[in-house]
Amino acid sequence: MKVIRKNIGTALDETYEQLVRRVRIEAERELRVEAFQGGSFSAVNWTADAVVISLHNGVPTRALPHVFGVALQHVRQRLDHYPAVVRPGGEDSPVAGLVRSVLRELILAPEAEMHLAPLKLDTEWETEQRHAGLKEMLRDVDAEWEQEGSPGSAFAALQYAHFSLTHPAELWESLRDQMREKLPAASARGEQVLARVGEHGWKTPGACLESLVAVRDELSLRPVAVIEDRRSGKLL
Repeated sequence: MKVIRKNIGTALDETYEQLVRRVRIEAERELRVEAFQGGSFSAVNWTADAVVISLHNGVPTRALPHVFGVALQHVRQRLDHYPAVVRPGGEDSPVAGLVRSVLRELILAPEAEMHLAPLKLDTEWETEQRHAGLKEMLRDVDAEWEQEGSPGSAFAALQYAHFSLTHPAELWESLRDQMREKLPAASARGEQVLARVGEHGWKTPGACLESLVAVRDELSLRPVAVIEDRRSGKLL
């Protein structure tokens, strides 16, 4: 299979073909894959007539199957009515957008990885990029991230929890110690977030919904994050 002019092998062929059919029948759209230059490895956009998966041109071929696989799982999650984290009405800020993004990934990324695990796709490059990114963040810590109740503090706590759940244990240990040293309050809040996730998990749409609401409320993020139950359309 080729995506953005790169041969990624056959591991995702069946998943891709299934989702092409599901998108056509259930969402009455076509599934398209495009290259882009952006601030993330991939993006998924739902338009009136298509679901567009955008893959970053800079992702090396060996890492592309996993990046593409994650994007496909996010399409599957929406078709299966997994919850969404959406912006509330009123004023917003770039930090609030980052908080919503990390909150969403805290729960939906592990759920996606659960489905991809049997394929044993190469994640080394992505792990290296994320590791380097967090190290750089910790070199230039913002004082606001230790202010209880601030969006920056919530962002740091969510990052702590996200890396705890998704980063290889042998690499996370040193980063965890650095975060605890430089951001003790935010790290402690991150441990509380992990406890809330542990109560509900992410194995079903309902479990993901409960985890997202519990974490959102643990960090007092109602002013910046609304949780949408896509099964009912209800906003929480």
